[in-house]
Amino acid sequence: MRTAIAVLTPLLLALGTAAPVWAQEEDPLQFVTFGKDFAAQCVSRNSVQILVSNSHPSRTVTVWLDRYHMGVGTGDRSKTEMKPGAEPVPLGCSRTMDGPQEWRVVRAKFMD
Repeated sequence: MRTAIAVLTPLLLALGTAAPVWAQEEDPLQFVTFGKDFAAQCVSRNSVQILVSNSHPSRTVTVWLDRYHMGVGTGDRSKTEMKPGAEPVPLGCSRTMDGPQEWRVVRAKFMD
């Protein structure tokens, strides 16, 4: 195995890859995507429905999110498991009657 790495490393460096492809880990956070939808209950508040989804083609991602209301953490933490190709998960409206709210990623992890 050491010989194979010694032979492949110069080849990969020549191709512009600094490390063997199998040594690079995917970051699950890069596959957590936020979207929006114009749901009626949100539009009536002059806001949009916030959605979270997994954009990885084959791996399940679990994400932990903290909710912020008017820039202040609410103490609400959610955990959502998202399978590849599944529908986006609705989180809530971007605005409440009192002001704006948002969700921030605390952690993301592959489940396989």
